[in-house]
Amino acid sequence: MLKALDSFGSSLNIFLPLCILLCFIKTASSTHADQAKTSSLLSPIGDPIDVWDSVDTWKRCKIVDVPDIPARIYVEGEDKIHMIEGSTHFYPMLGNSIFNFTRSCKPAWNMTGDGDPAMFSANEFLDSAIAFSNGTVVALIHTEFPGNRYNMCNSTAYPLCWTVSIGLAISSDHGLSWSHARPPPNHLMAAVPYVYDETQLAYGWGDPSNIVLNPKDGYYYVAMWNRNQIGKQKSGICIARTRELLDPSSWRGWDGRGFSTTFVSPYSMDPKAPKDQHICTVIENIPTLCAALSMVWSVYLEKFVMTIGCFDELSKSFYISTSDDLIHWTPMRPFFDADMVPPRVKKMITSISYPSLLDPLAFSSRGDRNFYTIGKEPYLFWVSLGHSPYTDGRHLWASPMRFNREEEDLSNA
Repeated sequence: MLKALDSFGSSLNIFLPLCILLCFIKTASSTHADQAKTSSLLSPIGDPIDVWDSVDTWKRCKIVDVPDIPARIYVEGEDKIHMIEGSTHFYPMLGNSIFNFTRSCKPAWNMTGDGDPAMFSANEFLDSAIAFSNGTVVALIHTEFPGNRYNMCNSTAYPLCWTVSIGLAISSDHGLSWSHARPPPNHLMAAVPYVYDETQLAYGWGDPSNIVLNPKDGYYYVAMWNRNQIGKQKSGICIARTRELLDPSSWRGWDGRGFSTTFVSPYSMDPKAPKDQHICTVIENIPTLCAALSMVWSVYLEKFVMTIGCFDELSKSFYISTSDDLIHWTPMRPFFDADMVPPRVKKMITSISYPSLLDPLAFSSRGDRNFYTIGKEPYLFWVSLGHSPYTDGRHLWASPMRFNREEEDLSNA
């Protein structure tokens, strides 16, 4: 998650990953002219739907439970919709449409809270999921290790004393209960080949996009983000893939020529061993301040579409990029910001985060149980951060959008 802190996060001492604005984060090495112009490739066509109001959960369950990852959705059977959305404690959300859910007051996942960074199981956020028809669901785990919370920090904490990794969780009952796919640390899916260093600016592979199946090659792909360079590993977005979703060690990252980068625990490596084979080549023309929060296949554009959230001077908008092969991406362009919502919504917003594109017709029209395909008119799911968890709180919204294929053709001319 991007790690941000809204106006009430610090007072409640809860873990809110994707959105603390990074005062010390380095600026992007380059700017893109296209970023200054709002893209007409994808535009809103109506008012947002309020999918989840966290204040309602507070009133009903007496827990501060907020949307703190991008929305992830999958189908059980023929008509039961599951949403993964939350924080280090995940409460199941079930509904009959992607806009109408009931959130349980009983958690199905609690972070492990292991204070040993070599276990990769400290502050864990259940995230990107793929469901199978037999009831098995696998999900990536965004795992933060804030050293100050585990007595391993001599500074003022974030953005120092903070590293992140990705693990794998599994469920055998459609997502009503979860466990690590393998006992930690063998559930590890991705980490940088460097041990915890409290003097290093926040680093590590985290903030995964949803998992998308590439219909062209049969691989499952994910984007993940490293905030700051550490050693040979540059900051930015890495693309990784696998065909073995149940095996966390099967993922391979892009190395600039092929998918041969392996992800290993730095604690099991010889400190003097070369690290080159564990270094992922990041996407060059997307600023390092930006994370890919969703990737989907557009049957309308016949392209992959990435929705992007950023920090600092780029943080006021959501951005979009497209690709034919999941490796080469167009320069990102803004397509949505808080000024595009009605006044009744805007008055509740201090900032926005977690953009993801979802299509209510994915399963009924295309048999896509995991909602990684979209058509011409998907919905942009996004989170607004409010002023207080007891008044306006955080909301998960769904804004109707429409693609303009002619604009994509023009931008590529």
